[in-house]
Amino acid sequence: MSYPAWGDYTDAWTRDDAAKIELKEDNTLPLLEEMPVDIVTDEVWIWDTWPMTNLDSRTVNYKGYKVIFSLTADRDLDFPQRHWTAEIGYSISRDGKSWDYQGDVFPEDVDTPGLREWAGSTILVGNKVYFYYTASGSEGAGPNDAEYFTQKLVVASATISADSNGISFSDWSEHEIIAEADGEMYQTLEQSKAGPIIYGFRDPWVFKNPQDGQVYMLFEGNSPGEEVACGTTDGVTNPVNPGPYGANPAAANDSSLPVSPQAKYYNGNIGLAVANEDSMTEFELLPPILHANCTNQQLERPHATFSGGLVYLWTISHKFTFSPALQDAGVDGLYGFVGPSIRSDYIPLNGSGLVLANPPENNEQAYSWYMMPGGFVEAFLDNVQGEFAGTLTPTVKMVTKQQTKTTFVHTFDDAFIP
Repeated sequence: MSYPAWGDYTDAWTRDDAAKIELKEDNTLPLLEEMPVDIVTDEVWIWDTWPMTNLDSRTVNYKGYKVIFSLTADRDLDFPQRHWTAEIGYSISRDGKSWDYQGDVFPEDVDTPGLREWAGSTILVGNKVYFYYTASGSEGAGPNDAEYFTQKLVVASATISADSNGISFSDWSEHEIIAEADGEMYQTLEQSKAGPIIYGFRDPWVFKNPQDGQVYMLFEGNSPGEEVACGTTDGVTNPVNPGPYGANPAAANDSSLPVSPQAKYYNGNIGLAVANEDSMTEFELLPPILHANCTNQQLERPHATFSGGLVYLWTISHKFTFSPALQDAGVDGLYGFVGPSIRSDYIPLNGSGLVLANPPENNEQAYSWYMMPGGFVEAFLDNVQGEFAGTLTPTVKMVTKQQTKTTFVHTFDDAFIP
């Protein structure tokens, strides 16, 4: 069933759904015995990556160049420490396969509203590029300060140019904060301190909804308050408080599955905001479209594709971010849901939501899968045979069958961005 995008209905990814996760040949990547590709650059680690697109989410070929943006950090750093110094870099390609790293996208003298830059999306409108990203940390804060971990959604814009030397950006705007957690629809950092979760208010992904022509933004969030209700451990169905927005009470995670005392802190959601009229820089928060209360604390990098009048909603998650009773089932993977509209009753793809997973022999082989129109999936290589990789994966091809089933069918030789 569909609901108004500006309404207050929030669907649920339940514990019963996630308990159905199963690794199969058609959803599991092969184990890599060695690096399958050359690294893009020896200057920086590369991880979360996204292409420059237009508002309909299709990759742009700008005057003969494809452009991708990645989180980067100096390769002299230990790979696990990269998150705390992350900056957005960019790479270009003529053929969509061989990538030439160009360095940081923002000028050195830019005044950003954070200590580091985390993932987002990049949209071309005419000859202007809008950079949506996460500003993490507040200026002057140290690792022992709460403000060191803040997350805000930010936009900046610039004019794009191309010549024989590549792509450049000029005429930069100010970096503007466009959204912050409000504590009513989205958990604040302060509220999150009650439990041992990885807090999230990040990963803005901007698109034009083909169903109503309106510009929206998806992002990762957490359900508000210090904890959520998880039903009972004995299978008796009790009413579950859906929170201050209209969460689906019939799918609020009552289940006969065991419930850990810690499950009440596992409250990941996929948030939604709407652009004010035709603005690309002013957004209004709306209630989330999907929550994983008591199931998973982290629904990262949400994005969508549109096919056959349906909305395919994608997100990534880790094995360790599933609630304790589900961690044996959970895997690092790409997860997906299908529904008739952006705010709707979503069906988990393949019954559980799992679309693509690492091999069981190496759950950390790759991460941060990004689904592009046509079923092309890009990610980054994390760990190959015990060695940190920090570069792009070979692209894989997925096909969708009967609207709700997906199959992994092909691996390309390169990080192919169609």
